[in-house]
Amino acid sequence: MIKYSIIKNLLVFLFVYVPPLVIFIRFSRERNKSKIVLFLIAIFYMILSVFTNNLLPFILTAINIKYLRDANRSHNFYKDQCSLCLSKHNFKETISSRLSNDFIRFGFTRKKFNIVSAIKSAAFSYMVIFMISIIEKIIISMFSVQVKDQEVVTEMSNMPLNKFIILIPIIIIFAPVVEEFVFRWLIFEKIFIPRIGIYFSALISSVIFAFIHFNLKAFPLILWIGLYNCYLIEKKGYWYSVFNHFTFNLVTTMVLLAQKLPAI
Repeated sequence: MIKYSIIKNLLVFLFVYVPPLVIFIRFSRERNKSKIVLFLIAIFYMILSVFTNNLLPFILTAINIKYLRDANRSHNFYKDQCSLCLSKHNFKETISSRLSNDFIRFGFTRKKFNIVSAIKSAAFSYMVIFMISIIEKIIISMFSVQVKDQEVVTEMSNMPLNKFIILIPIIIIFAPVVEEFVFRWLIFEKIFIPRIGIYFSALISSVIFAFIHFNLKAFPLILWIGLYNCYLIEKKGYWYSVFNHFTFNLVTTMVLLAQKLPAI
């Protein structure tokens, strides 16, 4: 049991916490930040992340999104001011140059985010989640399968109200921002699609996303969220996938909170 817990925490750390740090360091090195300072930041980040859940990955993700915005602005500025600087002869490729179009291409700019459209997308997603839940309950009942709730759900159900309230922003805000950045933008869009195409990329990245939550009962629901959010970031933008993820976590969290309130 202890080995399982160690392996689980290690995988979560590698898939969720490490990628924002790697991207942050790549951008920072490009800006000639001190290697010693970055090393110290990395050490403190890895240690403190164990105790702060998604807080530090959220902060680095926000900084990385800002770096993507800066890369887009710098690219456009130099393209307008000096086309010669962008020639293959004079132009040295950097992480900013490679990702210069991503801020607009994948909808990191909030200007293109429409709340009404996002609500419609999230409503559709939740209808599918509701249907999956019904089918899952029928299958579980038919075959008398014993499945446990997701560990974080169980922990939050048994958690004192004051600690539960502290966790709310971590669950409904920090987690969606970080996980969509890692699983949809980085793994799905940047790592998998150039190598295996959009459909296999959506499937494999969503399976990894569902697996990393380590719960058989929640697996079909999380798999759907992953697949649908791949569609959202590809067709509408990053903040649409974040909003859909946020909605799912919000509803789950509010249900758990409502169960606690009568006991006050």
